[in-house]
Parts: sequence; C-alpha cells; structure tokens
Amino acid sequence: MMGKRVNFADLATDDLDYSEQPRPQSVATLSSSMRVVPIGTVALNPLNKRPHGEDDELAELAETIREHGVIQPLVVCSAVAYLAKFPTKREPVGNAQWVVLIGNRRLRAARAAGLGEVTIVVNDDQITSMYELMLVENGQRKELPALLEAEAMSEVLKDASISQRELARRIGKSAMYITQRLALLKLIPELRTALERGELTIERARQFGELPVADQEAIVAAGKPYRHRAGNGVARRVPVRSIRVSSPAVAAESIRRTFNDEELVELIRLLSALPSPSFGEERA
Repeated sequence: MMGKRVNFADLATDDLDYSEQPRPQSVATLSSSMRVVPIGTVALNPLNKRPHGEDDELAELAETIREHGVIQPLVVCSAVAYLAKFPTKREPVGNAQWVVLIGNRRLRAARAAGLGEVTIVVNDDQITSMYELMLVENGQRKELPALLEAEAMSEVLKDASISQRELARRIGKSAMYITQRLALLKLIPELRTALERGELTIERARQFGELPVADQEAIVAAGKPYRHRAGNGVARRVPVRSIRVSSPAVAAESIRRTFNDEELVELIRLLSALPSPSFGEERA
C-alpha cells in the first residue's frame, strides 16, 4: 500500500531549521521517518541525472556545510527498496543502507566537508517517483543539461504512464517545453555529442531531432557549422511556420491553423507575460 503522498516541490524547497535542537552525537531517530545517520551509510543515487565532471559550486557548498552543517535533510529510500526497483545498481550502492532521492549534491558536498553524519528523511514510497523528484529538485536548484533533463522526462512518462501535459503540470513547466525537450532524444549520437559540446543550440538541436535519420546523417557529414541542407547540397534553414496578419481576424484564424493545441497554450502564456503597451506615449 502506498504511503502518504509527499509534495515534491515542498521537499525540494523547504529549509528546515534544527538550530534549537541539540545535534546528536550518534544515530538517533528524530521522528518516524527522520533520523541522523553516519554519512558512510548513505549512497549517492547512481541514476541521478547529473552531468559528469566537476561542479563549480560544489566547493562553495562544501565550505558552507563545513561551517553550518547540512540544514536541510536528505530525502532517501532504503537500499533494499532501491535495489528491488533497480537491481542492476547493486555495485555502485555497495553496502550502503540508504540511497539519496533528493540531495545528491548536498551529500557530495557533505563528504567533501568531512562531515561524519547527516540528517535524512526516509520515504521508500517515493522510489517509484524518483525521476519526477529529480526533475523538481533540478528545476528549482541547478538547471540540468537539456539531454539529461529529456532522459529524466522520458523515464517519468514511461514509469508513471502519464501524458506530457500532466508531467508539465507536476514539474511546473509548459507542455510545449516537455515536447521540445523530448525531441532531443531523437537526435543521432553525433548530433547529441555536438549538443553536449555546445556546438549546437538547443533550438537547432530540437529542430534536427524532428528530421529523418538520413537527413541528420547528412548534416553531420557536411560538418560544422551544422545546417540542414536541401537535396542539391545547398544549406537551408529548417522550415519556419508563418502566419497572415492582414487583420486581427485573419491573424487569429491563421494562428489556429498553424499551431496545435499545446503550442497555442504556450503562445497565450508567453503573450500574457509581455508588458502592456503604452499607447499614450507620443512617437518621436
């Protein structure tokens, strides 16, 4: 039976202050799901969607933790529950008792700071929503590389059997944003690498992802700068949709014909965010 649902956004953002409580010197239960444990008993999540390499902010975070400790508990599941869900990850989990769901960077920084123990909140029920937790945390704390974010979105859609619109609602993004990110997963390996290296913008990579594999291979074969080429080998831009604006009524009908429902929702959101024009100002 599933336990009480947890608000992912609250878990990712709420700072809990334990300054008035004495810091335990050994493993101690603070509540039914919160406890202080030796840091060596907690494993980093081997499926955490983070880029490999140095984190420029990790040293700064470690220094803060060295001075003040880890104020916000790590959200974890038991290693037993984790390995039941992901049995191929037994080696990286090792002999740890717990695996982090929220707080991988804090655990890494706590290790770098030399802490001996950390406060954790245990919630095995949330192992089934692990990728969704990652997206919420990463969206609010440190932006993921686009491809890793797309991979996490794909995992949520597959595991939870939900629509893209529902995923967008859950993680605070637009449906269009989800659609555009998922298009990156259709890139061939060479173009994925180009995106990761910064040789492609996300927008162009998204457009390329919608092309047939043969067209993507032709783009790679033509070399940098990566462009879509017509049959005669002449570089051309990926087709851009246009609308007629001869009158408000014509423009509205043209927009309805040009964009799908999800794109219209995003267009309305973007237009609503624009500042209102100042019609009273005189032109120079």
